[in-house]
Amino acid sequence: MFRFQYSVTTTASRKLAWEVFSNWRRGNEFAAIYGELNWREGRPWEAGSRLEIEILDPLKTVVSHVITSCQAGHRVGWIDHTLGVVLAQWVSFEEHAGKGTRVHTWGDIVHSGVKIAGRTAEQVITSFTETWYENYRSVCDRLTETSGD
Repeated sequence: MFRFQYSVTTTASRKLAWEVFSNWRRGNEFAAIYGELNWREGRPWEAGSRLEIEILDPLKTVVSHVITSCQAGHRVGWIDHTLGVVLAQWVSFEEHAGKGTRVHTWGDIVHSGVKIAGRTAEQVITSFTETWYENYRSVCDRLTETSGD
């Protein structure tokens, strides 16, 4: 098992940070690796709902993304399955002292020695996480500047 974690702080309010995060149609704004994203079961972000995520890069695959818990704007958790890799991940949204929101993610990766495009699952997921959350923070900050949120 491998544990990862990453945090960003945005100037966005917790409400706006959640709105941007939970808008699954914006995925490619944060990491241009997605094909189609479709909720296959349940209502988006409700516990038990299932999102099917097509990944195009570094190789083509589909991730089964099952929401395990969600308190909108506060915390969400899920389990992903693809390529023999299982990932349990959580994201929390905390009001930051002063103004803004700290968005913290952490998770555990269980895999079967899978290599993805010549890299370990741990390397791919940690690199992706950093890219996704830094780009997400930038979008949130830009929206805050333009909306005055």
